[in-house]
Amino acid sequence: MTEEKMTYDEALQRLETLVTQLERGGKTLDETLAMFEEGTALLKRCQDELGEVEGRLAELRLDEAEAMVQDGE
Repeated sequence: MTEEKMTYDEALQRLETLVTQLERGGKTLDETLAMFEEGTALLKRCQDELGEVEGRLAELRLDEAEAMVQDGE
């Protein structure tokens, strides 16, 4: 599955798999570099997605707070 089509959970699981494989060692330098590059891209993707979710949650909290203020008036 390509990185673009992965869900957040799938990307995180793949990242965990890569970390485990890198920790075990025994890979060639080229394999290690490729795994590191893939892991870096997956990490950035997961961080970006979490940032978007945090932004949406902040908006929802703000909307809720505004509604509470309007109801109190």
